[in-house]
Amino acid sequence: MALKFRWLAACAAALALPGAAARADEPRFVNVAGRPPAVLAAVPAGAGDPAIEKLLTRPADLWERLRQGFAMSDLDNRLVAKHEAWYAARPELLRAIFGRGKRYLHYIIEEVERRRLPAELALLPAVESGFNPMALSSAKASGLWQFIPGTGTRYGLAQTAHFDARRDVQASTGAALDYLEELYALTRDWHLALASYNWGENSVLRAVGQSRARGRNGVFDELSLPEETRNYVPRLLALRNIVAEPERFGLDLGDLADEPFFTTLALGFDIDLRVAARLAGLPYEDLLALNPGFNRPQSPGATRALVVPVESADALREGVDRYVVERAAERARPKAPRR
Repeated sequence: MALKFRWLAACAAALALPGAAARADEPRFVNVAGRPPAVLAAVPAGAGDPAIEKLLTRPADLWERLRQGFAMSDLDNRLVAKHEAWYAARPELLRAIFGRGKRYLHYIIEEVERRRLPAELALLPAVESGFNPMALSSAKASGLWQFIPGTGTRYGLAQTAHFDARRDVQASTGAALDYLEELYALTRDWHLALASYNWGENSVLRAVGQSRARGRNGVFDELSLPEETRNYVPRLLALRNIVAEPERFGLDLGDLADEPFFTTLALGFDIDLRVAARLAGLPYEDLLALNPGFNRPQSPGATRALVVPVESADALREGVDRYVVERAAERARPKAPRR
């Protein structure tokens, strides 16, 4: 009995707030079965499941999660400071870019982390397209990641009359990260890999060879590059630095919840995007922003699965169920005889 009392006292002490003295007249905590709660021993750091520990220590804000993944080295380059000042002087532009990006960033960060890549890569669509999946360059580069037709085909992004996978958020993100991983394996340097993404790996490798032939190290700062590529990597690092310390630039990026923005619903039949938007209670433009690969509102074979905001998924499911019933009833209704 004495042993049991000492055990109960230990439980009560473990549950007490630090610095608070236990009172004799205070009721003890018990569970619904009337038994005292078990006291769990502390788990030594590093002894738990790494995946669970990562979830428990992950910040609630997506910006902070992004910051924790930054891993690229700095450039000793005044161009970075130049682009920092350029973006900082245009807060409305940054708000527009990240306003579009909030639809896609969580998904992209998840994919970047899954592959254990530097988190800076999640900001690359801000440089490439301003997070506009409908962006089309004069060189016919398209989508968030700006694939030209040939490179898109090379990385499995089909381009048909009905659907252009270069604009599809999930397909193009996978293809872009595949490409970037290959470029890093080729160059073993993220600055050179990014320059290769912009200018082409063969061009960058030639520039590296020319630099080394002159007795230099072949690093990004020493290469002879076109103006666009010379500014490309500093522009990304400038955005990285702004996201890392927005207050240093007098900016407020606002809150960005660390939760999925969209989900994919399998429908099993083709549906006009305009009809789907109405069923989900969404503006057509919002649904199109998540399904930008469609070349027209009704694309046979392509609209059997739709990407929708998480908060609208239930409404679309219910709307589609009603739509199926209404269509079946309409087909079953006797047709009036022709006169």
